[in-house]
Amino acid sequence: MMNVQAVSSSAARWLPPAHQPALKLERDERWSDFQEVLNLLRFDGQVHDASSTGLFRRRRLKAGQSALTMGQPFDGLYVVRLGSLKTSMTHVDGVEHVVAFPMKGDLLGFDGICKNKYLSDVVALTDCDLIKIPSAELFSPGRGCNDVERMAYWAISREIVREQTTYAAFHSTKSDARVARFLRIQSERFLAMGYSPNRFTLPMTRRDIGNHLNVTLETVSRAFSALDHLGIIAVERREIRILSLDALRDFEA
Repeated sequence: MMNVQAVSSSAARWLPPAHQPALKLERDERWSDFQEVLNLLRFDGQVHDASSTGLFRRRRLKAGQSALTMGQPFDGLYVVRLGSLKTSMTHVDGVEHVVAFPMKGDLLGFDGICKNKYLSDVVALTDCDLIKIPSAELFSPGRGCNDVERMAYWAISREIVREQTTYAAFHSTKSDARVARFLRIQSERFLAMGYSPNRFTLPMTRRDIGNHLNVTLETVSRAFSALDHLGIIAVERREIRILSLDALRDFEA
């Protein structure tokens, strides 16, 4: 008589990743389930059954490695599970503009949907762990809107709103105030990830911060020094200690 367990195990290897039995891979660090993705994104909508969606492959990067490159064919969205990255666009004149610094719980790659290719470069600033949501899970012909698509649309909308808000905030204030606001926003992001909002290490360089805020490197350094001198923050290389969040808000006003 044929071994039923062996047949089941063999069949599972041929199923697409999102449809493989969870019990076979639940301890495999190369995979994440849908519930973990929802938790990372802090999704506040409703899903029918998070346990029935399946598993998603993880992708690990070392600091300095590219996660996505401009012009690369779109093959899915990525959720940051661990680490920090830099998203940038290079214009036709060769000038780079730093768009964002994705961290745990952020969504990558949604700019690739429009033209079926990614429109920005994403590089790991630290060792990173990403979770891939394949394009086949989002845009398969003949499929209705399922839980994965619903979650993806929600997350894409959130990222667009965040980028618009960030752009407005950083281009409506004086240069030094932009730096203070950047630090305050970083503090809030670390708090949302469950880390200390008052003591953290910036994974990006001051030059990248200046590029992102559209100010010079010297302006960033001057603002750091001024905030440190006023006793609002304490700076030691890339480590930031916020001594008075209220004073930081006042400085950015």
